[in-house]
Parts: sequence; structure tokens; C-alpha cells
Amino acid sequence: MGAPFAASIRALIRPAAAFTEPPPPLGRALGRMLTVWVPLALANAALTIWRALQAYGQLRRSGPPDWVERLTGTDPEVLWELFRTLPAPPAFGRIWPWLLLMVPIGVLGTWIHHAVWDHTGLWLLGGLKGKRGFRTTLVAEAEALRITALGTLIGLLGFVPGLGAVLSLPLLLLDGYLWLFRGFALAARHGCESWRGVAATVVHAVLLGTCGLGLAVMLLMLLRTAP
Repeated sequence: MGAPFAASIRALIRPAAAFTEPPPPLGRALGRMLTVWVPLALANAALTIWRALQAYGQLRRSGPPDWVERLTGTDPEVLWELFRTLPAPPAFGRIWPWLLLMVPIGVLGTWIHHAVWDHTGLWLLGGLKGKRGFRTTLVAEAEALRITALGTLIGLLGFVPGLGAVLSLPLLLLDGYLWLFRGFALAARHGCESWRGVAATVVHAVLLGTCGLGLAVMLLMLLRTAP
């Protein structure tokens, strides 16, 4: 395993000691994050889309599963007709070049998203006592996401036939830990207690989950009221 990933493993094992050195400039932190995370994100996105295209093709051939009919309360014949009229999936060769553009944009968007919501959570918990500003949060997020990119590498094992189901729970637990790990970087760079940084990521998750649940309920209500 390369030196960057070995250092990431050490940081994940001892998160409280992972950010004791002086913070790097924002440009350097961002560049290091992109160098590590973008190639792994490209591999993950390519495998995810390839599997989704395979599943979509199978869905057109075999129709919707039973749980979709029970969840939506729609007439099975209507669903079957809908799935039979779905267009054929595009060839993977037509999609993957777009990943070279969309994945880096997605990585940058994820970085900004985490920075905004984690900074808000830290502010709500009184963790911005040092008044170091949003730029400090951007640096902390870039440092943490470079390390947690190791989770993307490990997550690729889920695409190995036969391992996906076995690793589903361990990978889910790893994702949860990597989410909380950002809090240690926030706390270290803003000079507050570690619990405030970790709790800020929890506040982020609660707010995000609440918004997502509300959207899902609205969509389900629209499906049930559709003619």
C-alpha cells in the first residue's frame, strides 16, 4: 500500500493526533485532496454506473419487483406497461467520457457541501470561538476528505461478486465512522473540543436526513395521488 494510504490508516486509527501539525495553505490542501480522491471516485462512479445500467436492463426485461407495487399502491398492470415502454439503456462507452468532467465537479461540490453544513453545525454548537472563519473549515474538510478517500478504495471491494452482500454492513459502519472523522479535523483547525467537531457532523447528518425524509414523503404522496 502506498505511503499516502498508510498515513491515512494511521490517521483513522488515531484521529485525535491526525491534525496536530500546522495546517497547509488552502490551495495545497485542496490539491492533495483532489489528487487522492478524484481517481478513486472515477473508479467508483464507473463501476456504479455500469452496474446500474445492467440493473436497468434487467428491470425492463423482468418488470418491477413486488415491493414497488406494494409501496406505491399502483395497479401492477400499469407498472408493467410503464416498464415495458422505458427506453433502452445507453451504452457504457457513451457515458464514461462524461465522468472525466462530472466526477471532479462532484468531488468539489461534496467538499463545499460538507464545509458549509459542518461549519453551520460547528457554529450552532459554539465551536467557532477562535473566529478563524470559513476558510479554516475549507482547509479542514480538504484534509479530512483526503484521508477518508481511503473508504472509497475499500468500498470498491463491494463490487467484487459475492463480497457485496458480505461487506454491506462493515462498509456501512465504515461510512458512518468516516462521516464523524471530519469532526476531528474541524475541531483541531478551529481550536475547539473534539466532541464539538464530531457533534457538528452529527448535526449536519440530522439536518440532511430531515430534508431527505421530507422530500421522500412528498414524492410518495404525489405518486399515490397520481391518476
